[in-house]
Amino acid sequence: MIVFQETSVILWKEFETFERGTSFRKWSNTIVFNCVRTYRRQQKKFVSGLSDELLEQLSAVASHQDNTDQKWSMLQHCVSHLSASAHQLYYGFFIENLSAQALADKTGRSVFGIRKSIHLLRRKLFDCVDKQKVEHDT
Repeated sequence: MIVFQETSVILWKEFETFERGTSFRKWSNTIVFNCVRTYRRQQKKFVSGLSDELLEQLSAVASHQDNTDQKWSMLQHCVSHLSASAHQLYYGFFIENLSAQALADKTGRSVFGIRKSIHLLRRKLFDCVDKQKVEHDT
């Protein structure tokens, strides 16, 4: 409970250092991680069996999850701007996991046409997500 209270006070005092437009979760997790590490060093008798190295790895995993969540959100934004036919192709291929042949049969298009459309769709989504990242980082 002491660590929680001290961390809450530090978060409150340091709040003005938080930069708007950046990840609050990432900023606060960094402060929490450092508070826990400091507490563990001060309390030699408190041994959790977790080394500082392992705690850093766990923190990196959490940070990676933030990035994954952010990319997923960007992808969803891009998908929402697809035309109806592109959205149908996206849903069939990526969500329903249909093969190009199954989509061709379903839509009456050639397999070659479906594969080419999937390639173009994938490129369009990659470019859109990259653009979202640039806009987010600025």
